Amino acid sequence: MKKADNNFLSELMTKANMGWWEADLESQNYICSGYISTLLGLKEDGVISFDDFNKRIIKEEQHHTTVHSFDNNQQIPEVVYLLDTCKGAIWIRSKICFQRTDENGKNKIYGIAEAQDGPDMASAYQALQRSEQILYNIYKNLPVGIELYDKDGILVDLNNKELDLFYLERKEDLLGINIFDNPIFPEEMKEKLKKKEDADFTFRYDFSKINGYYKTRKKTGTIDLVTKVTVLYDNKGNPINYLLINADKTETTIAYNKIQEFESYFELVGDYAKVGYANCNILTNEGYALKSWYKNIGEQEGRPLSEIIGIYEHFHSEDRAVINQFISDVKKGQGNKLSREVRVIREDGSYTWTHVNLLLNKYAPQDHIIEIISINYDITELKKTEEQLIKAKNKAEQSDRLKSAFLANISHEIRTPLNAIVGFSSLLPNLTNTEELELYYTLIDQNNNLLLKLLNDILDFSKIEAGHTELHPDWFNLSDLIAETIVENTPHTPPNVKLLSKIPKQDYIVELDRLQTKQILNKLISNAQKNTIQGHIEISYKTNKQNVQINVTDTGHGIPKDKLKIIFERFEKLDPFAQGVGLGLPIIKSIVDMMKGNITVDSKVGAGSTFKVTLPCRIKKANESVSGNF
Repeated sequence: MKKADNNFLSELMTKANMGWWEADLESQNYICSGYISTLLGLKEDGVISFDDFNKRIIKEEQHHTTVHSFDNNQQIPEVVYLLDTCKGAIWIRSKICFQRTDENGKNKIYGIAEAQDGPDMASAYQALQRSEQILYNIYKNLPVGIELYDKDGILVDLNNKELDLFYLERKEDLLGINIFDNPIFPEEMKEKLKKKEDADFTFRYDFSKINGYYKTRKKTGTIDLVTKVTVLYDNKGNPINYLLINADKTETTIAYNKIQEFESYFELVGDYAKVGYANCNILTNEGYALKSWYKNIGEQEGRPLSEIIGIYEHFHSEDRAVINQFISDVKKGQGNKLSREVRVIREDGSYTWTHVNLLLNKYAPQDHIIEIISINYDITELKKTEEQLIKAKNKAEQSDRLKSAFLANISHEIRTPLNAIVGFSSLLPNLTNTEELELYYTLIDQNNNLLLKLLNDILDFSKIEAGHTELHPDWFNLSDLIAETIVENTPHTPPNVKLLSKIPKQDYIVELDRLQTKQILNKLISNAQKNTIQGHIEISYKTNKQNVQINVTDTGHGIPKDKLKIIFERFEKLDPFAQGVGLGLPIIKSIVDMMKGNITVDSKVGAGSTFKVTLPCRIKKANESVSGNF
C-alpha cells in the first residue's frame, strides 16, 4: 500500500475512533497504533505491557468476550471493557482479527479497538427493561379473552381471561367444542369463517341460550362482546387455525389506547438505541416486538410471535437448532442467557449476520409464565470484514501447502528416472554383451520417455493454470482420431491388455479443438494403462444434436468410493508408489472445463472404471458437407 493510502487509512480509523494493536505473546507486550497510544498516553513506540494494560481496565462486560490478557494463549474473539484513559473512563470494544508467526518465529496476535458509547447504551437498555415491564403488566391485566380453534372449528386452547369472562372452572370443560355448533354465535360470522374470511362483530352474549353447549357456573344474564375472528395460515398459505378474541367494548377501547401509547414509546426507544427488541412468554408465545427486531431476523413486521418463536424459518439450520435448544433449556429451568451470532437468509437467497441476545426475565411456570427478552443487532458488515481476512489467510496457507506438495512430488518423480538414466548410461562403456546393451538402451529410453512425459505434464498444467492455453476449433473425423490414438498408444499397452475401439457404424465429424481432444484421449488411455494389468481398454463415443460423449473403459483395479471425489485434484494418486505426480486427471479436468464440458467416472473396485467426457459441439455425419451456416 502506498504511503498516502496508509496515512489516509490511519486518519480514517482515527476519525472513526478506532485503532489497531499487536500482541507479542513472547514479550507480553502490546504495540498500539497512534489513536490508542494517544488515549493511553504512551510513548512514541506505542508499547505497553499486558500487566500495565490490565491495570487500566476498570470494568469488563462479559457478552461473548475475552479475558483482557493473553495468559495461556486463551482468547475469545471480542471483549468490551471500561478503560482508564487520558480522556477519562471510556468504553472500548476490542476484537481479535487474526494470529500469525513472524519471520523470527514469534507468535503474534493482531486486532482492532473502537471507542463505544457505553453509558448511553446501558441507559437505553435500562429504559428498555423499565418500558418492557410496564408493557408486560398491561398485557397481563388486559381483560381480553382468547380462544384458538383448529381448521375444523374444534376449540384447542383458551387463556385465563376467557375462563373468567365465561365463568368457567377450568378450560378442560370447554375444550373440544365446535365453534360452528355455538348456539349464540351469529350465523353471519359462521358463514364468514366457512369462507375463510376474517370477521369483526359486536353482539350480546346470552348465557340462557347455551343449552348445554358447555359447562358454566352462569346460567342467566348477558355480556356485550366485541369479537374478532382471524384465520391463521401456515407458511404455505394453508388455513390451520381460527383465532377468536373476546373483549368488553369499554375495556377493549381503553386497552387499545394504552397499547398504542406504549407501542409508540417503544418504537422511539428502539430507534434511539438502534437495536431490535422483543419480549415473549415462551409457554404461550405471546409478546411484543419492535419493527427493528423483525427486520434484523428477516421477518415481516407485525407477524405473530407464535409463528416465529421456536420456528425461526429465516435462520440457518445450525443457528436455529442452538436457539431452540436454549428455549427448551429455559423451559426446563436450565438456562437463563444466550448470546450468539446467527445467519439470516433474505428474500434474494443471501445471508446476513445478526447478533442475538436472549435473557430470561421471569420464570414462573406455576403461573404459566416463562418470559424472555430478545435484543438483536445487525453485524453483517463486521462479518464481511472478518470473512475477507479469513479468506486471505486460508488462500495463503493453501498456496503454501500446494507449493510444498508440488516440490515434494516433483523432486521424487524427477529423481527416479534421472537416477536410472545416469546409472545405466555410466555402465554402457563397460558392456560387451549385446543383449545387455539392448536391455540397458531400452531401460534408458523408457526412463527418457517417463521424464519427458513428466515434464510435459508439468508444463501443460502450468500453461493451463496460467490461462495461456487457447482453443482452435476445427472440423475433424472423430472415428479417425480415435483410431490414430489407438495406434500410437498400442506399443505402451501392457502385454496382457488389449486396446480396443467401439465406434458407430456411421462416422461423424465434430467441430472441436483436435489437439486438445487428442490430449484428453491420450491421458485417459495412459491412466487406464497404469491401472490395468489384464483384460482390455476400450474407447467409444456417441453423439446427439448438441454434444459428443467419449468413453474410456478399462478392466483395471477400479477406484474406491472414498477416492472418487479427489481423483481430479492435483497431486492426488490412488497408488502412492505408482509413477507420476498425479497431474494427468487434473489436466484432463482443466481441458474439459476449458471446452465447457464435463467429466464423470463410474468405477467398481476389482472390476474397472469408465471415464465419460461430454463435450458440447456442432456435429455432422461424415458424408455431409461442412459449412459455417447450418
